[in-house]
Amino acid sequence: MSRLFFIIFILILSIIRLPLSILIVVIRPLVPFIRKRLNFERKNFLEESSLSFKRENLKADYCFEVSSEGELEQVRPLLEAVLQKEKRVEIIFSSPSVETKCQAIYKERPLQVRLLRLPILSSSPFSLLYFQSVWEWVSAPVVVFCRYDFFPELLMMKFFGKKFVLVSGAFKKMSWYKRECFKFFDTVVAATDNEAVLFKNLLGKNAKVYSCDFRIPRITDRANNAQLAFDKKPFLKNYLDKLKSLPASEKIIFGSMWASDLAVLRNDKLLSLVREKKMNLLLVPHKLDDEFVLSLKEACEVYFGASHVQLVSEATPYDNQASVVILQTGGVLCELYTLFSASYVGGGYERSIHSVLEPFFSNNAVVVGPKTQRSTEIDLALEVVPGEIHVLSRADSFYNVIESINLSSMDLNARERFRQKTAEEMQAIIKGLLG
Repeated sequence: MSRLFFIIFILILSIIRLPLSILIVVIRPLVPFIRKRLNFERKNFLEESSLSFKRENLKADYCFEVSSEGELEQVRPLLEAVLQKEKRVEIIFSSPSVETKCQAIYKERPLQVRLLRLPILSSSPFSLLYFQSVWEWVSAPVVVFCRYDFFPELLMMKFFGKKFVLVSGAFKKMSWYKRECFKFFDTVVAATDNEAVLFKNLLGKNAKVYSCDFRIPRITDRANNAQLAFDKKPFLKNYLDKLKSLPASEKIIFGSMWASDLAVLRNDKLLSLVREKKMNLLLVPHKLDDEFVLSLKEACEVYFGASHVQLVSEATPYDNQASVVILQTGGVLCELYTLFSASYVGGGYERSIHSVLEPFFSNNAVVVGPKTQRSTEIDLALEVVPGEIHVLSRADSFYNVIESINLSSMDLNARERFRQKTAEEMQAIIKGLLG
């Protein structure tokens, strides 16, 4: 009965999207956020990359749905394997943050790839004027979801005969809606071994359930080719040369930072070392817009003094003076972790910590804030090496924790064994998924 109710529920949600979209379009001039989002979705009408394969009397082989850059990285090994087999691919993405990377994939293989910005505010069961139908756009028989974006109109494609695959599936923040969504999937690649057990119990013996985090081989590849990424950012050369020359004990990287994370800097010894240029801090903001980045810079200047803080970007290369750098550029955080042995990952004083796998598998000692409940990544890291992810009970204890870590005693061999094991498992899973 619960199952039938859920199907009726998502069907109703899908059908009423058109009147809701009409209302949203009507109030568009009054709400800047809505106007910005609708303009983003409207690009689907204007760009050749968004022309549906159906319009060309063609059919895709796979459709990938990703919400943002993190999800694209998680499915990327599978996506690349599909493209290497010369298959056609549709990519649906919902965040502007991942648009550039999706467009780069299209430019590399324009005959194989089509892109769709998920019409969250202009969705409709059928395409009409300003409104867009995912049902009419998707042609692939297999739809690959990543993590948790279970929009009703996407789920309804199951009743069009689509096969559903879930990558990085996890039971974190479980709800009735999420549990019922899981039952739509034919194949699941769970985030951890423990999550795989939960999926097997839920879906039964006929479901295909694997356990593997596809990001780990991707992180390894990016770490091994870090210099290639750095070479694409020539304005960073002076600063990178300095980082490479510093001993591990004199530098810390802070990834995906929010203003709320800056409380971890409240330590007299840390402040003194930075002002004396005996400690160097690199802060990579979670958002790169000017307002967000400048607010972090101003807060850091209160801690350390303006002369010790520099905002580094393509327009303002490093001046060889500041001991605190705030980096306003994207696409290299994973690679930057390879130049450090100690890192702090932000978000633990917001909704949840961000990715710990990148620093962890770049052989960093990792410190995070207290909000870890939503993260399967920390669960996986602690399965590999218990005790080498450090969760703060108090923000101002950060530097005390850093000083207590014996970097030479970290079990890097366990991380390497897990990297190799995961790479082998991933190839086997991809082979199984692609046939």
